[in-house]
Amino acid sequence: MQGFTISEVASNMPNGNGGLGISQPSLSAIINGNPTVNKLKDIADIIGLTLSELVSEDDGMNMIAACPHCGKPITIKTTIE
Repeated sequence: MQGFTISEVASNMPNGNGGLGISQPSLSAIINGNPTVNKLKDIADIIGLTLSELVSEDDGMNMIAACPHCGKPITIKTTIE
């Protein structure tokens, strides 16, 4: 199995023009900001997971999953408004 770099995921993310590819800084901003469910689903689809496989709650504020390719933890911080 092959792992994914943030650049590889970014190049496969849907963009606003109906095509594929966003910049690595844009993907980093999505991940480190407050990603929408649709963006999380896009990321899950790219790396070959379902959304539920990608995320699971730890303390109610962060979602954590292990990358199925490299085993490293994926942490997505969320906020409740």
